[in-house]
Amino acid sequence: MDVAIHTMSQKVYEGRAREVILPGEDGDLSVLDFHQPCVYSLTRGRITVIPADRGAAYGLEITRGIANIRPDALTLLVEP
Repeated sequence: MDVAIHTMSQKVYEGRAREVILPGEDGDLSVLDFHQPCVYSLTRGRITVIPADRGAAYGLEITRGIANIRPDALTLLVEP
């Protein structure tokens, strides 16, 4: 899936991922390809992106944010 992570001032990550782990009020949410479309509220915690090419994982600590989840893409707007 295509992943883009934005703050209010810049894009901090863009790439292909096989899994993204998001922090939420009910615990962590693992997002994979073909996930049910939804909008998800993010809480303080760590976003972990596991790249599609099996390279090194990317991590980002956030205070809050919102995730727009689609079957083939994930867009995040976060406050670091």
